[in-house]
This record gives sequence, structure tokens and C-alpha cells, in this order.
Amino acid sequence: MKKATVLGTIFGLIILFFLMVNYYTEYLWYASLDITEVMFKPLIWEVTFKILFWAIGFAFLAVNFMPLVNLFDRFNHNLKVVDIKEIKTGFKVKRKHALLIAGVLSLLWMILIPSVWDRLLLALNATPTGNVDPIHGLDISFYLFQFPIYELLAGAFLSLLVIAFIGAGVSYFIVENFNPNTNNVKFELSSKGIAHLSVLVSLFLVWFIVTRSLQMYGFLLSDSNILFGAGYTDVNVRMLFLRIQQVLSILFLIGMLVNVKLKKKKIFMAIPISLIVVSLIGGIYAGINQRLVVSPDEESRETPYIAHHLQATKEGFNLDNINREVFPLEQGELSRNDLKAYEQTLNNIRLLDYRPLKQHYHQNQSLRLYYEFNDIDIDRYTIDGEHHQVMLSVRELDSDSIPTDTPLNRHFKYTHGHGVVMSPVNTVTSNGHPTYFMRNLPVETEVNIDLNRPEIYFGEMTDEFVVVKTEDGEISFDEKEVWYEGADGVELNPFRRLLYTVKYQKPILMLSNQITEDSRILYNRNIVDRVNKVAPFIELDEDPYPVVANGRVYWIIDGYTTSSNYPYSQPVNGKNYIRNSVKIVVDAYDGTVDIYQFENEPIIEGWKSVFPDLIQPREDFPPYLEEHIRYPLDLFDIQRNVLTVYHTDSPRVYYNADDIWEIPVEKYHGQDIEIEPYYITAQLPNLKQEEFLLINPFTPRNRNNMNAWLAAGNDGDNYGELFLYTFPPGEHIEGPSQVEAYIDQDPDISQQITLWGQGGSTVVRGNLLTIPIESSMLYVEPLYIISESRSVPEMRQVLLFYNDVLVMERTLDAALDRLFGVVEDGEEYVPYDPDEIVDRDLRELVIEINTTFKNAEESARQGNWAEYGSHMDRLAQLLTDLENEIDVDEFEQELDDIEDIDDMEEIEDIE
Repeated sequence: MKKATVLGTIFGLIILFFLMVNYYTEYLWYASLDITEVMFKPLIWEVTFKILFWAIGFAFLAVNFMPLVNLFDRFNHNLKVVDIKEIKTGFKVKRKHALLIAGVLSLLWMILIPSVWDRLLLALNATPTGNVDPIHGLDISFYLFQFPIYELLAGAFLSLLVIAFIGAGVSYFIVENFNPNTNNVKFELSSKGIAHLSVLVSLFLVWFIVTRSLQMYGFLLSDSNILFGAGYTDVNVRMLFLRIQQVLSILFLIGMLVNVKLKKKKIFMAIPISLIVVSLIGGIYAGINQRLVVSPDEESRETPYIAHHLQATKEGFNLDNINREVFPLEQGELSRNDLKAYEQTLNNIRLLDYRPLKQHYHQNQSLRLYYEFNDIDIDRYTIDGEHHQVMLSVRELDSDSIPTDTPLNRHFKYTHGHGVVMSPVNTVTSNGHPTYFMRNLPVETEVNIDLNRPEIYFGEMTDEFVVVKTEDGEISFDEKEVWYEGADGVELNPFRRLLYTVKYQKPILMLSNQITEDSRILYNRNIVDRVNKVAPFIELDEDPYPVVANGRVYWIIDGYTTSSNYPYSQPVNGKNYIRNSVKIVVDAYDGTVDIYQFENEPIIEGWKSVFPDLIQPREDFPPYLEEHIRYPLDLFDIQRNVLTVYHTDSPRVYYNADDIWEIPVEKYHGQDIEIEPYYITAQLPNLKQEEFLLINPFTPRNRNNMNAWLAAGNDGDNYGELFLYTFPPGEHIEGPSQVEAYIDQDPDISQQITLWGQGGSTVVRGNLLTIPIESSMLYVEPLYIISESRSVPEMRQVLLFYNDVLVMERTLDAALDRLFGVVEDGEEYVPYDPDEIVDRDLRELVIEINTTFKNAEESARQGNWAEYGSHMDRLAQLLTDLENEIDVDEFEQELDDIEDIDDMEEIEDIE
């Protein structure tokens, strides 16, 4: 026994030691950022609240268990078990046993209560919304802040009552009904037991009276087949019976309190039975009312409540102030000259698809085995006074690909990524590869975007801790030593080295001679994990995106405040209220986290009261990042899905479900996938200039034509504005899946795609974009080819669809010329002659063969054999394509036509 006690003590001390190490190192991290309040305030409130709960639970159970001590003394007196030595045996229940049981049970009860610090702090710092619920007239803040706490307290109190009632009830039953000497069992309850249990039932009745009100509020947060929230039966029947239950429960409570004195068994039994009967009658009557009164005339009965549901859902997802307009459709009116007014839109049509582009970056711009691109993001930059839409990605360190993966290399030498790669969305090379604004190592910039601090110590893939400012420094991409110059990190002394050795179980932290008095340890470097620690009350968008500004790389993460308690609002993924209340900026070099409030809404106002120094005002957002803020993808995705049902204001339309929308599909790798929201540059019909927009088309349910589209503004005063455009009744506009079907059915295009596929290549369709231009819609889809020999995608063709006409060309300009005609020397070019498609494609194919061959020669002269091999692989594929297109005689004729072409500029002139 003594040995077991010693081992248990040692085991407990070891666990305590590891806990203390974890808490202290967490404290050091928060202290390094000067935000220890974020660590201590939740901890203090949580511990205080749990201790208070334990004390209340212990006191309550002790008061109920202490009287049972004398009860078991009597039981022990009656218990006579005689052994062969005729020694009287039994067991003795002492007061300390009762207190121990009360302490253990209250401790378990406290542990099972969920974490409450966030709900408690919000409830204490609640901010009114100014909106009230349509049934009880309470401010919505009651449901967002107080109601969750009341529910938690009610559930905790009930569970404590149940523990006390079971403990007392079982004890009275055993002592008063079981005779161990005769094995006789009775079903009696003494007057003392009746009095004790009557007190507990009285407390239950108090709980029941209070929670009937909570249940009435909870009806506004309940689900049914028709709507989310209180319906006709809830408001007119169930709430009435809940009030009746409250009145009767008050009478029952008085009766039960009197019975504490009277100690009548019949009263004790009658009151709970009566309460159960009343509850059953209420439930049965509500069911009968629903079946006989509501169901025969359900639409009419539920109409006012459906109206509440529609309005609240729009409010919950910030769709109540959406700008709604009918799109002024005039298909067929545009010419090539008309498009000149939309030059910025056309110059920013996105030909690059993020999926093939990521493959290309990986193959051509990783440049080191240990660098990787986690994601491709889209943004816009002002370059030489012009708006350019770009795709970019950060070149991050992939710790799992470090050469010679030793603790020294992983944590001391290979510590950071380097630079970004950036491409304009609308241009590709003659080989179908992206062009670059920023690329290579060291970073080369083709435009006036400065990047003086390209090192990436904090990113989406930085999951390992690293030690910086070491004796020999870190390894950069050129194998030279560099030293971290940022302010972040925890300074290391011998004691802290010991703590971090224990925390990470890495002996090198204690043994390495690379650590100096200036060395620091950087951890929590993954930007999502980092922000979650800085602001655990904020939900983060799944797509952080990088911005190159002010000579550095910054990450911008959209943050949301959410709730599941907005009355009458339909939940999506468990939430029925969401706001993009903050934007978080993380410096990729030194890890600085800044949180800026972008929306005045009650939940973030509450958190500002809790952490007044953590959240900065909108006015302090850095000007150099202002032009890079975007409407968040996750929020837009939720809103577009909500709008498929809740675009209507009509309860009748909602009830009959005769105007449900769907998210259309597109083709990718031969599969139909749901179209993702996408950013474009375009001019909305009601705006005076082109803007950076996030858009999504809609189709009617089970139909493929497009009937509406949603756009979110990203620039200037229109940031955050939503525009919903519907098409005039009776107009048929092809939807994305119909355009995809036209591509599949076009004999010339489908034949060409088939030939590419038969040649050993994979044809990949890029994002199908719907672009509003003036009063019409233009569809754009790039076509990529991935050869068997090389996995790098190449953009080979551009597909355009407009006004029932589909064209495929090598370049966007050529496709626009084919589709709309071009004015040259005063003559209108005749658009889209299907008979010319093969000849034009053939000519361009021969031109590309010639260009690729010259590029290969140039690479060979420069000694760039990797690029030479790439060009030769491309040349082999082009020759295969050519062989599938023409016979030898035609090929020789085409070569004669272009034999005098000497350089790339002349080739482009021919195009």
C-alpha cells in the first residue's frame, strides 16, 4: 500500500511538472507578443467559475448527504452478520465519508460542465443590437449573449439535482425498505425521507418554472419541417401550455413546500404525477392541433412565421440590405469596337486556373527541393497606374523535404521560405506557360513592386519550431549563412533551454553549441494556429492570402464572429449568424499579428470590451494594404448557398418551393464539379467604372439556364456591397453547364480535344468564367494540355461563348476577333467562320513549332539544358499534334508559308 502511494505521488508530480512546463512556455510566448492578457483572462475566469461551481456543487451535495449518515448508522445497527467466531460485523458510514463522496461527485460534475469563459465574458459585456425578436419583443442580444449562459446554468443545476435526488432516494430506499437479516424488501418511505425529497422536488419545480420561459425563448431557435423558429402551433398552443404549466407549477411548489412540514406520501407522489400528466396533455393537444388545425391550411397558418423566418435568415447572413436589380439584358448588340470601353475588363480576364498554375509553379519555380507552394491566391495590384489582376503564391519551406533531415537542419539551419511568385492572370507565353511579374531566386521583379524582405518565417506550412540568431546562422536558398533580424521569439537561457527540451522532446535544444545568449526560439509559426492563439474567439477564413506591400510579405486573414442563436435564422453548418467583423494581418517575416475591426456588430463589440487593447479600429488599417482587401470567400460561399432558397421575400414562394436556385456545375478532369466563386474585374450595370468583384452565377433547380448572378464589391466605397442581378422573365440565358455541353457537342472543338487526348495528352478545362459586359454575358474557359512526358500544364486554347456562338482560338484576342469581328482598314472582319477553324489552328500550330524550336536553340546556346529539355519535350508533342492534323504535302506548304519568319515579333505580327 505504501509503495503504491509513493508511485502514485511520483506519477502525479511528473504530470504536474509537464503541465507546468507547458503553461510556462505558453506564458513566455504570450509575453513575447505583449498579450499575456489573452492567456490569463480566460484562464482566470474559467478557473474561478469552475471553482465556484465546485463549491456550490459540494455544498449542495454535502447538505443533502450529511443527513444520510445517521440513516446508515441505523442500517448498520440492524445489520447482523455472524461468522464462525460469532463476531458481530458491519460497516460504519462517517461524516467524512459523506463529505468525500460529495466532493468527488461535485468534482466530476464540475469537469463535465463545458468551457464557459467565452460565453460568460460575452454575457457580461453584451451590446444591444437594436433589433428585437418578433414574438417576445426581446433584443436579439439576449439570444446571442445571455440565453446560452442561462441554458448552461439550467442544465448544470438539473444535473446536480438529479445527483442529489438519486443519492438521497437510493439511500432512503435501502435503509428503510431492505432488511439484511430477513431479505425482506418493502416500499415504504419515512416521514424524514418524504420531507427531504420534498425539498428536492420543490427545487426541481423552481427549475421547471424558470426553464418553461427558456423553452418559450428556445422555440425561436428550434427546427421544424417548414421553418427554423417558432411556428403557428409553437406560438398559439405550446407557449400557452407552457404558461399553464408555470402557473400550475407555482401551485405545485406551494403544495410541495407545505408537504415538507406535513410529510404526506400522497402529496409527495401526486404532485410529480400531476406535472407529468399536464405535460403529456400539452404535447398531445399540440400534436392534435398541428394535424387538425394547421396541416389542412398550413400555408395560411404559417405565413406570418415564414415571413419572420425569411427576414431573420437574411439578417443572420447579412443579406437583408442586398442590392437587387434586373439585369438589362441586350444580347447580340456588342461589336469589337464596343469592347474598347471595357478594355480593363478584357485585359484582366483570367486565363490562368489556380489548379494547373500550382502544378506549374511547383515544377518551375520551387527551384529547391525543400521549397513548396501551398496555395495559389488571387489579388490585384496597381502597376504603372493600371489595374492588374494577378495570381501569386508564397515559396514556403517544406520541412519534410529538407536534405539530410537532422534535428540541426530542421530546427537550426533550414528555417524559412523565400519570396513569392506572381503572374498576371491574362497572359501566357507562346508555349502556354504563365508569364511573371515576380519569380526566381533571388526574387526578380518585372514591375514596380518592391520586396526587400522576402524571407518567410511565418506561413501556412511553418509548423516546426526553429532557433534563430545562432552561432553559425541559418541557410538561405544560395547556401549562404543568414541571420534573423526580426523582433519575434523567446530568448533562450539555460533554464528555458531545459523547459523547451522537455516541451518538444528535442535534446538538441539543451546540447547544441549553436545557441548563444542572443538566440531565440520561434514557435506557433503557422499563421492560422498563431492567430487562433492570439484571438481564440474569432473564426478564421480557410483562405489566408499573401500581399506584397511596403517591401514585405504580409498575410491577410478574414475573421468572423458567429452564433447559433439568431432567432428564426436558418442554420448553415450549425451557425445562423455570421459577420466578417475583423481582418487580421500577419507579418511573414517577424510574425506580428494585428487585428482590425471592419464591422460594427455586437459580438465583436463585446470582445473589444473584454480585450480593449487587442482589436484596432478600421481607421488604423495600413494604407498600403487597403487596395488588397477582398470580400472573403468563405462568407460569400455561405451567402450564395443561403440565397438559393432565401432570395425570395414571399412566404408563398418559400412554402411551395417553386423558385429554388442551384449552384451550376463546370467540367474539370472529365467530372462535373460545383462552380467555385471567382474574382474578376468587371463593371456592374449600375456602377460607373470597372471594379474587382467576387461573383457567382445561379440556375433554377433541375434546369441549366442561368437566371441570376451575385456579385460582391471589393473596391473603395463598394467594399462589402452585395449585388444580386436577375434576368428579365421570359429571357433564356445559357447557364455554365449548357455552355460546357455546347463545347462537348461542337464537332470541330470536340474533335480537336479528342485528338489531343489520343496523342497521349490530358485535356484539362480551366475555370468557366461568366463575365458581365455592358448588357450581356460572356463565357470564357481556358483549355490546358498536360502531356504524358511532362506534368506541367500548358494553356493551349481559349474558348469564348456569346449569344449562341462558340469559338476556340489560340489567344484571347484572336477569340475576341473571331467572336465579335475586328475593324481594320475600315472593313468589318466577318466573325466565326467554322470552315476556317482548322486552317487557322494549323497555321498557329506550325508557328508554335518554329517558335519552340528557336527557343530550344537559344536555351542550348545559354547552356540551360533543363529548359532545353522542356522545349524539346514540347516540340515532340507539337509534332505529334501536327501529324494528327495534316498530311506531309500540307505540312510542306505551311513551312513554305512561314520560312521567311526570322524572329518572334514577326510571328506575333502574323498572329
